[in-house]
Amino acid sequence: MMDRETVYGHLRALGWNAERSDDRTFRCVHGTAEGELVVFVRTDENWFMASVSPLLETRGDNPFALARWLLRMNRDMHQTKFAYDRLGNVVLMVELPLESLDASEIETALRGLLDRAVQHRRTLREASA
Repeated sequence: MMDRETVYGHLRALGWNAERSDDRTFRCVHGTAEGELVVFVRTDENWFMASVSPLLETRGDNPFALARWLLRMNRDMHQTKFAYDRLGNVVLMVELPLESLDASEIETALRGLLDRAVQHRRTLREASA
C-alpha cells in the first residue's frame, strides 16, 4: 500500500510544487492556460484524493440548472467528478483506492483532473456571471 511519503515523492517527480498543508494534505499550485489552479492532494488510510477546491465559488447559491449540468458531466467523465464542498462551492475531484495504486495511475488521475478543470472552469464562470 502507498503511504504519504511515496505520494509526496510522486508529486515531486511529476514536477508539482507540493507543500504540506497538514499531516494528510498537500497543497499544489499548478499553472494552466486558464490561470493557476490550486489542487489539494490528500491521503487517508485507504484513499488517494485530489481536488480543485473551489473550482467555482458560489457560497451555496447553486441554481437547479447548475446541479443538473454537474450531474450530466459526472455521468460522462472518467474518474473526475463534480461535488459541492461544505460551503456549497463547486469542486472537482478524483478518488482512487491506495491498495494497488501506482505512479502512472496518480499521473493519469492528476492530468485528468487538471484537463477537466481547465475545460470546464470558463464554462462555469460564464454561466454564473
